[in-house]
Amino acid sequence: MNKKNLIGTFSLNTCPNITEIISKNLDYLIIDREHGSHDFNGTNILNKIIKKNCMSLIRVSNLNKIEIQRCLDLNPTGILIPQISSYEDAEFAVSCSYFKPKGDRGLSPYTAAFDFNHNNSDNKKKTINKKIFIGLLIEGSKGLEALEDICLNFAKDISLIYFGLYDFTSSLNLKPEWHDPKVIKAVKKIVKICKNHKIRVGSIARNYNEIKFLKKLGINFICYQNDTGIIHEIFSHIKKIK
Repeated sequence: MNKKNLIGTFSLNTCPNITEIISKNLDYLIIDREHGSHDFNGTNILNKIIKKNCMSLIRVSNLNKIEIQRCLDLNPTGILIPQISSYEDAEFAVSCSYFKPKGDRGLSPYTAAFDFNHNNSDNKKKTINKKIFIGLLIEGSKGLEALEDICLNFAKDISLIYFGLYDFTSSLNLKPEWHDPKVIKAVKKIVKICKNHKIRVGSIARNYNEIKFLKKLGINFICYQNDTGIIHEIFSHIKKIK
């Protein structure tokens, strides 16, 4: 998707109907296997629903080759990979996500990614390698320190660098507030590096003012809360109407 700014959210709910409603109004929806309770069958069902309406992304549960491979076999638009705290983590994540010669992703042509058949497998691999959306979640100050080297070496393989506000501030024993000078400094560094390498930058906004603030900082992949947070927010407002 070539839109300048993308807005979406993480999906922790496991209900197909709710997921379909939400996905009709967003640029992307991320099935969250790191913090959500999605099993693989549920992930597969939700992925098919989301792809009809917007970008379907899966945040894999951890930095694990088999987890990454199984999620990609479901044929989402792409994946987000958490726990990137070093150059080596990024190198491993990229290797797991791409077929040779770019990476070392395992292959079964009898999956959704290959339309469940072995015909034209070589061409399919090339197409997948060209189209796949890979996002890395930079978590903690160590990940930030490695970002320049990561982007220098993998800019062509990465679509998104996602700044984890909560993980970053937790690593520095700070409150997760956007107006903290240390947070702003870190984000400006990320945006500058990623802009030079034509990589999107993403992070979380929790209200309309934060959406505007993130746009001003140069963040162009905005995640508004997550679906459970949005549902809670809506019904909290309704409860006050008496």
